[in-house]
Amino acid sequence: MTTLERLVKVFNAVFETELTADSVTEETTLRDDLSINSIGMLYAAMALEEEFSIKFNNEDFKAITTVGDVIKCVESKLN
Repeated sequence: MTTLERLVKVFNAVFETELTADSVTEETTLRDDLSINSIGMLYAAMALEEEFSIKFNNEDFKAITTVGDVIKCVESKLN
């Protein structure tokens, strides 16, 4: 399963949506396209930490605006 597929799985669980990896691209914006606000991103971050066994810090979220940004951040913590 790709990082994008796992990310979509987490978003579906957290936000009770029915997104698919085909309907979400790396250019998809969190705020405008997915309507995720800062509180929503906090919930998603906690779920992503559990899914990927990683830990985020406050600095990680300053430059995140798209799904691609989330993927890059997650993958950087896996390496």
